[in-house]
Amino acid sequence: MKSSHYPKLFTKGKIGNVVIKNRIVRNSMGTYLGNPNGTVTDRQIKAYAEAADGGAGLIFMDNATPVPMKSCGLRADKDEFIAGLSLLADALKEHGAVPAMQLAHPGRDAGFVGSADVIGASPITYEPWYQAGAKLPRALSVDEIHDLVHKFGDAALRCKRAGFEVLEIHGAAGCIPTNFLSPHDNQRTDMYGGSLENRMRLLLEIIRDVKQKCGPDFPVGVKLSTDDWEPDGIRLSETIKVCQALEREGVSHLNLMGGTHATASMEMLKPNAFNAGDTQKIKEAVHIPVFAGHNVFTPEIAEQLLEENAGDFVALGRAFLADPAWAKKAQRNQAQDINPCINCLIGCMDRGLLANTPIHCTVNPTLYKYESNPYEPASVSKNIAVIGAGPAGCEAALVAASRGHQVTLYERRSFGGAMVEAAAPESKANIRRLTTYYEEHVTRSKNIKLEKKTATYADLVNQGYQAVIVAVGGAERKLDVPGINQDKVISAMDYLGGRQDVSGDDIVVIGGGVTGAETALELKAAGKQVTIVEMMDEFLASPAQSSLVYKIAIKQAQVKVLTGLRLQEVTTKGVKLVDRFGNITTLSATAVVTAAGFVPQTSLADKLEEQTDMDVYNIGDSERVRQIYDAVHEGFVVARQL
Repeated sequence: MKSSHYPKLFTKGKIGNVVIKNRIVRNSMGTYLGNPNGTVTDRQIKAYAEAADGGAGLIFMDNATPVPMKSCGLRADKDEFIAGLSLLADALKEHGAVPAMQLAHPGRDAGFVGSADVIGASPITYEPWYQAGAKLPRALSVDEIHDLVHKFGDAALRCKRAGFEVLEIHGAAGCIPTNFLSPHDNQRTDMYGGSLENRMRLLLEIIRDVKQKCGPDFPVGVKLSTDDWEPDGIRLSETIKVCQALEREGVSHLNLMGGTHATASMEMLKPNAFNAGDTQKIKEAVHIPVFAGHNVFTPEIAEQLLEENAGDFVALGRAFLADPAWAKKAQRNQAQDINPCINCLIGCMDRGLLANTPIHCTVNPTLYKYESNPYEPASVSKNIAVIGAGPAGCEAALVAASRGHQVTLYERRSFGGAMVEAAAPESKANIRRLTTYYEEHVTRSKNIKLEKKTATYADLVNQGYQAVIVAVGGAERKLDVPGINQDKVISAMDYLGGRQDVSGDDIVVIGGGVTGAETALELKAAGKQVTIVEMMDEFLASPAQSSLVYKIAIKQAQVKVLTGLRLQEVTTKGVKLVDRFGNITTLSATAVVTAAGFVPQTSLADKLEEQTDMDVYNIGDSERVRQIYDAVHEGFVVARQL
């Protein structure tokens, strides 16, 4: 079945001698649904079947380790794991996809997945991780390197025997080959260090061992970082030479990304398909299939990459978490129905990989939830009011309507709630697609009536509602200090929302949370001199990936950050700040932008609960200020309970 909208995306291709039904690759991004001992679970098999049903031609899911490792991933270090692996390969084949397996050893990053033995080329790791407590890797001896090479080959043969038809060696993102390829991480003086030829030796020996054991015609590719974004690390010029050497060794394909596990979170501030230029340069230097990817979220972008010859296949990861049926919907020309990844890294990283739990998704509360039908028809249809068309309210309205309830959605402003301001920076533009998705689906639903007004208490008690879901979001925290009402003081939300501009060139941002950081970066990009003032002793103290990313971005943008200071007064010339000891600091400023956070809004829900017999639910930031993940998931859960 061809697609008139995406003809190149749905053209057959080949990896080695294996025919792929389209040009869509589901990248390895572990489910972590397996057992801690590396064995396969029923839920894992269902996840693989669901992925194949989604329409991608070539599917990688969890990667497998060639050595024992406790990570709730997969293992291929012993023959006893072949049986479980075969169940996964069969699930993919039986549901229409080519089964592929990625072999990976996390190298210097092994401590993050529970390994006591952290190994690398040299005892060097990413400096910020070391400062955060990461264990230094132990340098492998030459004999240990030879042993590891053979273990990769043995594991590859087990994957082939299990029924996987394409194999990939993970040589990117900080995995063990990356530690050797990096001129920063590899300080060896033997035959595995120094020149590029020596630094790529480990990866080439792995490929030779795999090819020798699996046969010359078995497709074996490599995943590589075009640039690892680390100081003195891997750069494109050397990656091209590595790719050419791999082609000479007979690899079947090259799967390309940017960054490492330590730096790849910077992708959340990068434009969509940012790696296409590097991918295209590698494609021009080799004659084997190249996978383009990284921040590819829509079929339009995927088709464009193929049109522009940036790759032979397009590899997606997080997009398939947001919507496992991404490929099937694209083929049916139903791109508007694809639940969009917003590139937030909250569910997949903060509450998945880094939390040692199965992977989650901010916009897809149903991901890998197979206990029951999430949209099971309600036994009794109810008349429900939802207050607020932000992510919590929209998700609740859509799920409730899909279950047969009659929903009235109140929104006086516009769809998206605080997502409107959150999506103002161009780096957050993917959030706009979620707002559009919600608006289109709410408008299309026959069970949802939209009221473009503020819902009053009288409206809610006089319309015969049996349940009310309050999702009005949080309110900006107001600062009560002398001078705060001057015209030079505006809120970050008004600035990001385009309702007020900032005058002058010397700006002070009060508040060092994510909103303050985003506002500061936008002001800096507009040519302003910006200082962030944070009352806590640490700027962006949260362990979330977004905090690390914004810390790096703020440093790179040369935005000044002052911590441990509280706003005491806005003066005609600037601001007066005070520390915990009473010491005063003054700063000049032509404008002051307040980003002091948000507070929940519970009054409406409290009044309804106290004075009516309706079922009342307060969800999202109006109940407690958190993240978009919480808003979407709470909207889903509440609607499932009605």
